[in-house]
Amino acid sequence: MSKQKKERPSIVSFLPKFTVLTLMAFLLFRIEGVIAAVADAIDRPAIVSDLGAHSVLLSVTSVGDHFIAVGERGLILRSDDDGKSWRQLSSPVSVTLTGVSFFDDQNGYVIGHGGIVLRTTNGGKDWKVQLNGRQLAETLLQEAETSQDEESIRQAKLLIADGPDKPFLDLLVLGRDHLVVVGAYGFAFESIDGGQTWESWMDRINNLFGLHLYSIRQSGERILIVGEQGFATLSMDDGASFETIETSYEGSFFTAQLLGEREIVLAGLRGNTLLSNDNGQDWKEIKNPISSSIMASFIHSDGQVIMANQAGILLGLRENRLVPLTRKRLPPLTNMLEKANGSVLALSIHGPVSIDVGDFK
Repeated sequence: MSKQKKERPSIVSFLPKFTVLTLMAFLLFRIEGVIAAVADAIDRPAIVSDLGAHSVLLSVTSVGDHFIAVGERGLILRSDDDGKSWRQLSSPVSVTLTGVSFFDDQNGYVIGHGGIVLRTTNGGKDWKVQLNGRQLAETLLQEAETSQDEESIRQAKLLIADGPDKPFLDLLVLGRDHLVVVGAYGFAFESIDGGQTWESWMDRINNLFGLHLYSIRQSGERILIVGEQGFATLSMDDGASFETIETSYEGSFFTAQLLGEREIVLAGLRGNTLLSNDNGQDWKEIKNPISSSIMASFIHSDGQVIMANQAGILLGLRENRLVPLTRKRLPPLTNMLEKANGSVLALSIHGPVSIDVGDFK
């Protein structure tokens, strides 16, 4: 295990941690057409479409008495009738949006590809770009030049040349103006002023190879971040420092949950699921009858951890095994939440799907 101490570093402080291998990967996987498309999409408002409710949706949240979901092509949708129908909201970007979370009924954030962070202060009626990949790279270069660190300057210039195509993949909203975003290549940033300025968390996280970070969760003072190649890191002090957790699986974890004061559940590629009762010191494998990647999870009000996989099945964690909760196979699922009546609103590659409580029996 390795512990990182909080030093409140500049946003450029993460740059020396990027190895030559990681920076080469940035360049080797460049596809000019894709980069140009992303660069264009971060400046282009989403096209109004009647197909939003039948599109790929990736994240959903409750806001008062309604739901807001986000997904491909910059889609932001709202439902005022418990998920039965959806209408499109204005969106200033056309990139894929990967996460949405609100602090209260008025203040919320959306993240996505191209390093996008959007903010609303009026319940989702209007959204403003707080950050994109181009702005982030330019800020990194400005601060590197201020520091006069030649290596940081070189790496920041490489990041600019690579284009603003790096996605944020999950977010944690801690206050009206306080959020943390994580994503590809180990990106992890915090803002305490609603996205006007950003601070790197990379020096606190021992992720030298820039592994993708897929999920961030918080419970009390614990903050857990998980990603590819079995990566997991845990903070016991509200993100001030992190300790890398060794896991028994080397594949990607796409979702995680923190239970009680010491329990951690990780799930991901090919349905692999792990449980720790001691904050990651020891792990046991959870039996899963379906070898399909688990993409999302949440803790139901009855205390059960519910997971959604790419086979279109909801699974419930019961003791040391996962049990299918749905009889009917749905389209590949991407995310979900619990409705007020205890049933589930799931998202899929074909839009939202409501699942009645009776289906869990």
